[in-house]
Amino acid sequence: MPTESLAAVLEAPIDDDTAFTDGRPVSVEEVQVADPTGEEVLVEIEATSLCHTDVGFARGHFDTPYPLVLGHEGAGVVREVGDQVAELDPGDHVVLGRIACGRCSQCRAGHSNLCSRRVPANESGRLRTGTVPFSRDGDPVHHCLGVSSFTEYTLVTEDVAIPVTDDLPMDRACLLGCGVFTGFGAVENTAGVRIGDSVAIFGVGGVGLNGVQAARICEADPIIAVDMVPEKLDLAREMGATHTIDASDGDPVDAIREIFPEGVDYAFEMTGHSGVITQGLDAVGSKGEVIVVGVPPFGKESVDLDVYGMLFGEKAIRGSLSGSYNLPLAIPKLADLVADGTLSLDPLVTDTRSMADINEAMDALEDGGQIRQLIVP
Repeated sequence: MPTESLAAVLEAPIDDDTAFTDGRPVSVEEVQVADPTGEEVLVEIEATSLCHTDVGFARGHFDTPYPLVLGHEGAGVVREVGDQVAELDPGDHVVLGRIACGRCSQCRAGHSNLCSRRVPANESGRLRTGTVPFSRDGDPVHHCLGVSSFTEYTLVTEDVAIPVTDDLPMDRACLLGCGVFTGFGAVENTAGVRIGDSVAIFGVGGVGLNGVQAARICEADPIIAVDMVPEKLDLAREMGATHTIDASDGDPVDAIREIFPEGVDYAFEMTGHSGVITQGLDAVGSKGEVIVVGVPPFGKESVDLDVYGMLFGEKAIRGSLSGSYNLPLAIPKLADLVADGTLSLDPLVTDTRSMADINEAMDALEDGGQIRQLIVP
């Protein structure tokens, strides 16, 4: 029998000029969650958090069908498994990661973040198995990024549910489901920052602050944090930044060049604004790299490149998706760093809200004063 579940359902996106508390596109509805079959797993969500990507879905920035159950940073407990599930049992604590079939050429090469079956599933609002796991009054409600964590129960494929130690509190484990591995991995894995490398991180929200922590752990110097919110800059310094720059008070590239005249080795674009890529190119020195992490609206943004500057400086631009990580390996590793105190998650949590207040939470996130808000199912 399908499982009844209260879920935050996005009926349809609203335009960028309408506040969520005015348009109220998300409502808490009762949905039915299909029973797991084959490779599928039923997870009871214990904790979840709000990410800017969720706001992007609600603004219509991505190519996906509606209505859909929002949320993609979640942790919970396995309650039922399909008959082909090999590595999970009911009662296991899991963080929900990303689709990785394990069989395509990218997965076999260790690049499960680039799984070839990920995009078709995301764009169709289905699981990798083709299942639409949610329904309401007999009509389908689509799935979000293979996770859909703003619900009491969700159905995912086995590869998405990654086991973690029971000792890690769920309200911290859920943060490992996106923002932590995205920011941390961009620095540690995509760029491969080493001792003494110089970095500038543009945008120190829930993703960028984890990039700051990774740069500190990798012993980069200097670590320059750039943002327009003073409270975020203060937090970045607490978490490892050696310098902070308020981008609302002058040209951040000039300020970076005052700190490091030759230009930094790596600039990380973590804002989702394509124009920052240009700033990153101006901020890096010869042989420098701009790592693009933030996700702009689908098909709506472009960037003007200084080709001569790139050519004569041998500069590079590289994308970083999910921290370039193989998540089944990365998430347990990051959980261990949290457990031994190397990686701090507590400062990232700035508020806790009920699922009924999801529209208010999205307005607060857009206002810039929040890092991560926990959403209580």
